[in-house]
Amino acid sequence: MIRLCRRWLASIAVVLLGGVLLAQTPKTTPKHSPSAQTSSRSQEQRDSYRKAMEEADQKIADEVKAHSELMKNLEYLTTQIGPRLTGSPQMQAASDWTLKRFQEYGVDAHLETAEIDHGWTRGLETAEITSPVQKRIGIHAFGWSKGTDGDVSGEVVVLNIEKVADFDQYKGKLKGKIVMLRKPIDMSKQDPNPENAYDAVIAPPKGVPKEAMGYRQYFQLLRLLNEEGPALVVFDSGKTYSLYNMTGGYPRYKPTEIPLAFLTHEDYDLLYRLLKSGPVNMKFNLHDTFTDQAVPAAITVAEIKGSEHPEQRVIIGGHLDSWDLGQGALDNGTGAMAILEAARTLKALGWKPKRTITFILFTGEEQGGIGAETYLKNHEAEVGQMDAALIHDTGTGKVFSIALENLWETAPLMSEIYQPLEEVFEMEPLSTRYFGASDHVGFLDQGVPAYFCIQSPAHYREVHHSQTDTFDKVIPNEINEGAALLAAWAWNVSEMPEALPHHAPKAESAGD
Repeated sequence: MIRLCRRWLASIAVVLLGGVLLAQTPKTTPKHSPSAQTSSRSQEQRDSYRKAMEEADQKIADEVKAHSELMKNLEYLTTQIGPRLTGSPQMQAASDWTLKRFQEYGVDAHLETAEIDHGWTRGLETAEITSPVQKRIGIHAFGWSKGTDGDVSGEVVVLNIEKVADFDQYKGKLKGKIVMLRKPIDMSKQDPNPENAYDAVIAPPKGVPKEAMGYRQYFQLLRLLNEEGPALVVFDSGKTYSLYNMTGGYPRYKPTEIPLAFLTHEDYDLLYRLLKSGPVNMKFNLHDTFTDQAVPAAITVAEIKGSEHPEQRVIIGGHLDSWDLGQGALDNGTGAMAILEAARTLKALGWKPKRTITFILFTGEEQGGIGAETYLKNHEAEVGQMDAALIHDTGTGKVFSIALENLWETAPLMSEIYQPLEEVFEMEPLSTRYFGASDHVGFLDQGVPAYFCIQSPAHYREVHHSQTDTFDKVIPNEINEGAALLAAWAWNVSEMPEALPHHAPKAESAGD
């Protein structure tokens, strides 16, 4: 589960580690991986491929500019359907609607459905500081957080913990308390000009030493908290301008043992300052509910069959699910609708790819990874024939590069595939960064060459998981270009004479 839910787990770690999760640095190629594959084709053949792909990619870009339906589809998704928690009626409605849209574009499509243990619905959520001052404040529970039956009051305490062993001093003292797990996040340390949208929400190390505790240690800390029975654990949202953050509880799709919730950074900081002068008391109500039974969680899968190698798949995808405070516009309605637009574009051009091009709208990327997990389980026998995958998942900004994700053995062929994109879409060179935090991670773990779009920030830090993730933040030209890029990359991979090399699945290389 951890392998398939890396971004979901990391999002909790962002909160617990004070808003800073250190990005992984490039690693060496696994020793069981194939050596870097070089083309056996002549320079003339490579030049011919490049010229053909540049012409095709330009036609794709022109088709999107002339006839895109991305913004119309995204407006319907965010306005008429709205936010899409995994397992919710809105998420199922989105899956049904995207299935219909693919089919209306003439693309073969179907749903693949799993189940999650419980659906979760956010209800009335209120909080108030009752002493030493009286002030109503906002509060939002973690997804799948245990709720309350009405108002609950308690004394606020802040913990000072740098390592799990530090918790010993609080044992027997937290029952019924409202616990702040750490001091407020130092917002002055946020990079004012992040290189890309991912870095805007999960900052790279840039020489800063790692925190003493990683997310596994924090899960251990939460288990210790569960045993103490606090009334509530509150977290700093770590965003400016009274914006909220959001993440999921643990274990996935089941009630947490104690209520967990976010406060705005401003209110969290106020509590901390009040505590310096004496006792602070609060009351809160989290009227959030769970379904009694398991509920469906569907992904939408569409395909344009290959003419020469239909058994081989080139996959592009984005997640259709979202958090529920906003409308799920940039995280990740933009990515999902870019995939839909890429399918419309390639079908409208009437081309026949050599390999099958598969379009996947995942569910559960935000809440446990069930969508990618479902697809890989259903298509386990076909993993060896999955040529490559590319995921779009960081908002509305321009895609300016693609991350190699440590797949050094694919670099020669990937560079050939990428060169026409550089010319047509004015891209920067392929990135050697490792991101490893979206739906492509499950594919990587199975040995499939899987890549990640790197996008400009485009106010992603503020929008990400917050109430301001709304349709009005979308930049039409940039996300339409992203859709064209996805279609062009998929086409270029489908037409490459040689397949990108797979690497050893994670289970086989775990001891390396």
